[in-house]
Amino acid sequence: RRVQRNVEDVLLDGKLRGKPTLIVHGRADALIPVNHASRAYYGAHRIAERRSAASYIEVTNAQHFDSFLSFPGYPERYVPLHVYLVRSLNAMHAHLTQGTALPPSQVVRTVPRGVGAPAITAANVPEWALVPAEANRIGFEHRTLYVPD
Repeated sequence: RRVQRNVEDVLLDGKLRGKPTLIVHGRADALIPVNHASRAYYGAHRIAERRSAASYIEVTNAQHFDSFLSFPGYPERYVPLHVYLVRSLNAMHAHLTQGTALPPSQVVRTVPRGVGAPAITAANVPEWALVPAEANRIGFEHRTLYVPD
């Protein structure tokens, strides 16, 4: 019951009560669109808590069905989001054990593999930036979430 109450608290009001949080979402997710899930939650959280310990990472050309990357047409157009899950878990571990800062909110611009889907390389799934360029920075000001195209 305690877990259920805590989940309800977070779902209803966006208050994370200072807990460090890293939200990662694939921008190409057609089943759970970013605008109706992570963007909305992160925006609600930032309204609920002016001092936020949360970061929001949006990954281009990624969606949450990495298992579909073996289906025809998928590996040419999408990159695995799982890479960013592992990176986010490592970043949170470093934050909690060593005090390392979480990455700032940003859009990570990936590169699809294209025709023939050659082997994936680091260029396809780049690291997030410790200081994102203005064109990639996700911002929040005056109760409005700003996400670059």
